[in-house]
Amino acid sequence: MEQYSNVFKENRATITSTVVLDYAFVEGEDTDTYQLVRFGEGEPWNILYHGFLLGSLTKVDGLWIAENASGLNGEQIFALGKFIDSQPFNQLPDRIKTHWEEFVKEVVLERNNSYLVICREEIDFAMFSLMFDAFIAELVEDGTPVRFKVYNATFSDDFQLAV
Repeated sequence: MEQYSNVFKENRATITSTVVLDYAFVEGEDTDTYQLVRFGEGEPWNILYHGFLLGSLTKVDGLWIAENASGLNGEQIFALGKFIDSQPFNQLPDRIKTHWEEFVKEVVLERNNSYLVICREEIDFAMFSLMFDAFIAELVEDGTPVRFKVYNATFSDDFQLAV
């Protein structure tokens, strides 16, 4: 296991879109802390315990499925999946797209607390940049600093904003 653990740590350092979460699972008086790592959008979540890779979690048809995670029971898998689903970075893209559905085509998590926002064609990008700047702070709920890089539909114009 140690050999694979080192490879895992090396790969983690070279990828910029990595998301890392820490989760404490309390069972009676015992507390186990797991680290959840996703290397990129759409990739499975790797489950680490004391630095060792236990397996991975993938969401399929709305259900969290564990692969190669024989050390976890169904309750733990459900709790880890629920924890991932509750993270602000999972909710913010949908809030932005819903709030500005006539302006925003896609919102992509680039890395922890950094998003790419891609606008729709045929919008007034200058007007949208003013609206986005004025109201985005209301959609960011968790108080953690968040960075946005916003592009027009053809990627010929952009602006950046930190909230």
